Amino acid sequence: MGRGRRGSKRGSFKNHGSRNSSSRGRGNFKNKRKFNKDEDRKKDAESDNKRQKLQPEKESEPLVEESSSSSESEEEVKPYTQLLSMFKSGNRAQQVLTSDEEESEDVDSEDKSEEADNRSEADSFSELGDEEMDKEVSEEIDTEDENDEEERDLRGVQEADEVEEDDEELDDEEDEDETEEEPSGDEEEMGSSTDPYYLHYEREMSESLLETLTSPKPYETQELNWKALGRMVTHLPAKIDKKTEKPKPVLLGETTEKYVTPGTMPILKAGVPLVDYGVKSQLCANLDKRPLSDGSTQTAEELLSPLQHELFSIANEYRDIYYPEMNHLNIDEIRTVYCLHSLNHVMKSRDKVLLHNAKLKKYKENGQSTDDVEFRDQGLVRPRVLIIAPLRNSAVKIVEKLASLLLPVKGQIINKDRFYKEFGEEKDEEDKKENKKSYKPEDYEAVFTGNTDDSFRIGISVAKRTLKLYAGFYKADILIASPLGARTLLADDFDFLCSIEVLVIDQTDVLYMQNWDHVLHIFQHLHLQPREQHDTDLGRVRLWALNGYSPHYRQNLIFSSVALPEAAALFSRRGTNFAGKVRVENVVLPSATTVCRVLVQLPQAFHRFPTPTAAQSADDRFHFFTKKILPQYRDLLMSNTLIYIPSYYDYVRLRNHLHKEEYNFGQACEYTPDGKLAQVRNRFFLGKKRLLLYTERLHFYRRLTMKGIHHIVFYQLPTFPNFYPELCNLLQDAFQNPKYRGDGSQTCTVLYSTYDAQRLAAIVGSQRAAEMLTSDRSVHLFVSGGS
Repeated sequence: MGRGRRGSKRGSFKNHGSRNSSSRGRGNFKNKRKFNKDEDRKKDAESDNKRQKLQPEKESEPLVEESSSSSESEEEVKPYTQLLSMFKSGNRAQQVLTSDEEESEDVDSEDKSEEADNRSEADSFSELGDEEMDKEVSEEIDTEDENDEEERDLRGVQEADEVEEDDEELDDEEDEDETEEEPSGDEEEMGSSTDPYYLHYEREMSESLLETLTSPKPYETQELNWKALGRMVTHLPAKIDKKTEKPKPVLLGETTEKYVTPGTMPILKAGVPLVDYGVKSQLCANLDKRPLSDGSTQTAEELLSPLQHELFSIANEYRDIYYPEMNHLNIDEIRTVYCLHSLNHVMKSRDKVLLHNAKLKKYKENGQSTDDVEFRDQGLVRPRVLIIAPLRNSAVKIVEKLASLLLPVKGQIINKDRFYKEFGEEKDEEDKKENKKSYKPEDYEAVFTGNTDDSFRIGISVAKRTLKLYAGFYKADILIASPLGARTLLADDFDFLCSIEVLVIDQTDVLYMQNWDHVLHIFQHLHLQPREQHDTDLGRVRLWALNGYSPHYRQNLIFSSVALPEAAALFSRRGTNFAGKVRVENVVLPSATTVCRVLVQLPQAFHRFPTPTAAQSADDRFHFFTKKILPQYRDLLMSNTLIYIPSYYDYVRLRNHLHKEEYNFGQACEYTPDGKLAQVRNRFFLGKKRLLLYTERLHFYRRLTMKGIHHIVFYQLPTFPNFYPELCNLLQDAFQNPKYRGDGSQTCTVLYSTYDAQRLAAIVGSQRAAEMLTSDRSVHLFVSGGS
């Protein structure tokens, strides 16, 4: 019976914010009759006295509101009608878009019958004590949290029982924490003046700022240096003429208090508790793992490392971040930062919705009209955070990080066993670990340890004591997906991407090795007009989301281990955040170059070829290689030459050319079967294949130890700078054919252009790369090793 009563309340969550919903015929007859019966005599005397005192004010106020709303909100209704015309549920849309005349008619018709009831109930509602109000609001939020958990799709009787146990735990903790986080509307407004969440999402955008962000050059750049991040290039919205603009009137005659403030230069705070950054006390307590420590009083420097502190200071202000210096040593620190920020964002959004639901329900219980009450606290759909990760093992680490930050000791992860069964390490991988013979670098082991499937997607819903996995995409708060897993779903449905507020791209370099077109496809489907309503109460949707300004509010966090021009272009062109953007660009010192890691004595010739544009560089590279470099390797002395090709398109083009010219060559790419790959490697080692085409993606996924290389040609500089010394060190005598050992005739040839500046700087250093790109000479020789 208990389950039946709770299940009967399903669907009430979405209707709590309807402005036109009335208490008449909504199941509140019992409360009203009981209230009127108990105080029938007192109400008549009190209502007569108050009617005489408040009659002039009542007559004057509605006239002003109706005139202002009817005359100034005519243009504001147009974007709503265009959006709502696409939805299937027309009745709900008509309720949101009722005109002021219809509202005034309803008020006049109900004024005589409910005037005395509303005033007397308002008086009794205002006489409640603060403690009683806090208790009632917290109880309402408890019930809403139960409804929220019950709305989510449950799979199996066992999972349903787990949710019921979780709801009981949620009831105990909501009463403890709700008074501290959202005790009253006044304290909420005070917190909104300093909390980055409220400053970013609870204000509208001015027309002048919108014109700036949509202009061809929306940002101005400045440089900034911090200790851990180093040199940062900040992109701030271009300065606009400060004009006294009257705030735009919105529906129901209300006006926005303030516009959003364009981003300014970031400031690193010192000695400030992490709670004062706007972080939930629950997250601070779970972040501090030391026993008997008070996370609410610990400063950010004590709870976070220097790198985490600086990254979180920027992310907490909802600025875009492009950090291309991730590695296998600091990846856990970076995941802690964006998981902490994502959970903090979701919990604030959730608590705000629950608080407003409780207020609306309290108004209805006390007979107050909610026609003039408007709470804009939601998006067009529920998912707010999207985390793009390359492999399932990355998703496991992200979920574990989210659980460690959110859940206390008694917390619960729903569908945990199913998650580790599908995303955990497979038995075949465990057997491979035991039988592994070849050595792999540390960065390779960090990426490819565990489940390496690249097609997945999972929705996660967040509560105070619960992290539910496998939630429906339209009932989830956080989405974790791979580009391939998301793209297979986007063919049928893309509405779940229309309200993403925080977008995290983890391990961008690995995504680049998979298929970068999938990532671009996801960005093309962000914030599109939804095709269905998905049970959304449009009366609760923020105005800037309805007006189509969501891309200017979205925060992009991009993390990579190498500086990719494609990622930089995505960061600059696809991000128009009004809070600003921060891109980390540090120079590569000579001590950090990878050319110094080449241990074998090897002459390395860098050839610069001319090209006018980046689009034409591929053709110019091909013509330069086929006319100037390739003819040299027809000589018998230049056998056993490996040609390293980063791009698969260049690989296909060069392969067809070698076939046409009848070269004796072998080919090894990521699509070559294992048997054929072993055969080609053996023939190349024995000298039966003079040339071997070797792709970068094959080396990235396999890290093969290619033996028998006597000459190596880099058709283009590697995307990963550590690949350069790895391949050059394969020319040592230990991996050579016996007939070439000890002759010292190995060579290395590199092709580069001015558009390979980032890759060149990572290998030879920023200062030396600048000299090579601007020098009059087109060939530069390096000799590694020593004698």
